[in-house]
Amino acid sequence: MLKKIFNADDFGMTLGVNAAIKRAYEEGILNSASLMVNQKYAIQAVEMAKNMPNLELGLHLNLTNETPAANPADIPLLVGDDGKLRNGFVNLLLLSVFKPREFKAQIEKEVWAQTQKYLAFGLPLKHIDGHRHVHLIPAVFKVVKKIAEAHNGARIRVMNENIFNTIRQNKAKSWLFDGGLIKYIILRALTWWNCYKSDTYFYSILYTCKLSKEQFQNVQIPQGYKAVEIMIHPATPEIDREHLEDVWDESVLSPYRTQELEVLLDKDVLKGIN
Repeated sequence: MLKKIFNADDFGMTLGVNAAIKRAYEEGILNSASLMVNQKYAIQAVEMAKNMPNLELGLHLNLTNETPAANPADIPLLVGDDGKLRNGFVNLLLLSVFKPREFKAQIEKEVWAQTQKYLAFGLPLKHIDGHRHVHLIPAVFKVVKKIAEAHNGARIRVMNENIFNTIRQNKAKSWLFDGGLIKYIILRALTWWNCYKSDTYFYSILYTCKLSKEQFQNVQIPQGYKAVEIMIHPATPEIDREHLEDVWDESVLSPYRTQELEVLLDKDVLKGIN
């Protein structure tokens, strides 16, 4: 039987995200989440997870925002004068190409530091993925692969979604206008470059952060996969608007976050995936 993994990213980012994940687990179909260990509310997320015995937890590797887990002095390529992570996905990819030796050494320090921080919480490492998909940058992926192999083959998120299947099964064409197609092409190319095969199929990259129930009416998973992962970003904007000092990514205030929470609260969504 096909395993259906609904994975909530950004666990620990804000109070609103944590509240949404808790509700989606208790009332809906959420069965997996990825923890951002270098966030203000990571400890709260860990405490919540102790009361969610059937929630599979993994590391949401964050190399783009807020405070690093490693000593900032040891990773000058990755941080700004304020000691916070400063590079977006594109800059990280460019650094990996034009300053490969320094980048590799510093990335390895930060990735391992975040991993050790995750393990220090006493959590099993079931999977690894990345905020903004940074784990797919080849130099980063090599480190992630080593960590996964050292932890009972923890699942690594890869972009193996078949675009033709997705387009055929969905009427919405928002990906033509919001960058979804470009994101798909880049991440699919990096997955190919990394030469890594997974028995878990990924679905949702074309509709990232804009999933609705309509995207789950007739999802046909290609033959040969044991599981399918749906990446989803639930949040509770009304909570985060009361704590704007903690919000560094305004996407948590978007109505799409509420829409994705509603997807997770609808158990009929499961019936549309085969």
